[in-house]
This record gives sequence, structure tokens and C-alpha cells, in this order.
Amino acid sequence: MIKAYFEMFERDRDFSTRQTKEDFWRSACIDIIIWSVLAILAIIFKDMIIFWVIVATLYLLTTFSARLALWFRRMHDTGIRGTFSFAILIPVLGVLALLFIFMSDSQPKNNVYGEYVKPPKKTKK
Repeated sequence: MIKAYFEMFERDRDFSTRQTKEDFWRSACIDIIIWSVLAILAIIFKDMIIFWVIVATLYLLTTFSARLALWFRRMHDTGIRGTFSFAILIPVLGVLALLFIFMSDSQPKNNVYGEYVKPPKKTKK
């Protein structure tokens, strides 16, 4: 999971290729954990709320480009234009639409955004 998270930063300017569902959620989980830790620390140390707001804002600003590129690549993998990411600006419906897209399977063929990357088969033990 950590490797996928750091790969998100390595590809922070790549808005044109594809990202598999598994890699997307691996990096998103780390991001969710970081936001959760920040929220818990803000609750525990509520005397320093301004400090935690500044820390959260800095984290948001430093990860914004990488996160947006990740969203674009995930949408490309499902065959949808990445600019649809801005649907998040529509309250509730935009968030639900993006969540549905992020949870969708990859388009099982090559598309204009790149070649289909077959996920590794899971072995039974």
C-alpha cells in the first residue's frame, strides 16, 4: 500500500494514462488513514485547532496535484474523460458519481488512454 501511495506522487503530472482499481484504492486508503489521523489529533488537541487546520491545509495543497492526477487516471481506466472529476463540485450527487466510477471495473480492452493492464490473478491456497 505504501508503494502505491508514493507512486501517486511519482506520477503527479501524469493526467493521460490509466490506473487500475486496486492501485487506486491502495493509495486512497493511505490518504484516508492520514486524514483520519489528522482529524483524531485535531479532536484530541482541540486547544490547537488553528495549528491542525494549517497542517491539514498544507497536506491538502501538497497532495492536490497528485490526487487529481490519480482521479484522472482512474477515470481513464474506466473509459471516462478525466475532466468528469470536477463533478465533485456538485453536492452529494457528484461525490456519489465519483465513488461509483472509482469502484467500477477497468474497461477490459485498450482505449484512447492506453493499454488494458490485466490485474494479477489471485491464487487459492
